[in-house]
Amino acid sequence: MFRAVVATAFGALSVFWQDPSEAVVAYLFAAFLVLSAKSVWDFAVARIVPFAVRGLLGGAAIAGAFSAVFLLVFASTTAAVIAGGLGLAVAGLLELTTYFRHRGDLVPVREFLLTGAVSLVTGVLLLAWPGLDQHGVLGIAGGGSIIVAVFLLIAAFGYRHDAREGATER
Repeated sequence: MFRAVVATAFGALSVFWQDPSEAVVAYLFAAFLVLSAKSVWDFAVARIVPFAVRGLLGGAAIAGAFSAVFLLVFASTTAAVIAGGLGLAVAGLLELTTYFRHRGDLVPVREFLLTGAVSLVTGVLLLAWPGLDQHGVLGIAGGGSIIVAVFLLIAAFGYRHDAREGATER
């Protein structure tokens, strides 16, 4: 749910912010990457998560965090394209790897098919157009985050509903 809220907020800001500066784009993107990485890390270290899944998701979280640090240091649209694109692509690839290797081990791992695919595609799109301006970066990154947000909100409410039904059956 936390990752869905973060993606929703970033997506909304990317759509409605009219004239962001380069620094604002970099800081906003960095905040999105850090908070998304935190949510992936929190899931990875949960007691129910198998050890093999932890390493892959830990790598995805680290990729997002390192990208965010790079964005904070260099605070430009070019940094957002390069660091943000690489961070999303690497994290997406690791999430997809988690899905394909461990989807049968833990039900929530199945959500990484879409989040990983969208992150990978978003990262590749950012890297494919190195001359993007602020609106282009926010458009691509925000569009990807909106897709992830909708999917994760549906999944989170579905899990919450299933948990309530399970509790009432006992």
